[in-house]
Amino acid sequence: MAQENEAASEYRTPRALLGAVIGMGVLIVVGTAFLIGVILHRMNGGGHQAPPGVPLVEAPPAPASITVPGGVGAGAPVVHLPLGADEHLLGMTRVQDGLVALHVSGPHGERVLLWQVGAGQVRPGLDTAVPVP
Repeated sequence: MAQENEAASEYRTPRALLGAVIGMGVLIVVGTAFLIGVILHRMNGGGHQAPPGVPLVEAPPAPASITVPGGVGAGAPVVHLPLGADEHLLGMTRVQDGLVALHVSGPHGERVLLWQVGAGQVRPGLDTAVPVP
């Protein structure tokens, strides 16, 4: 029995295991610091940039029509957004390269228009005011 106690007290942790535990601890600390840095960067407004080639225009509260630049740069065509009485632009979302969805709201419902940026054309999209048969 004395030999079993001596054998148990002589056991030492292998150096590879000790090194792996220390390495994982360092990786946990570095990963946590990196995550905190990314969260702070995003909270301070980093990373919220408009995609290139899609101009963003603030909409007036309730205009009869909105003039939106059709392209980027001087001499670009101008697109007139056909809005009815009391309609206003709620938002813009890039669907794919050169195509932007415009969310329009008014007293008769909401609708989505498709704006082809390169061609400078506004096309009809989805109208929620029309009842489904």
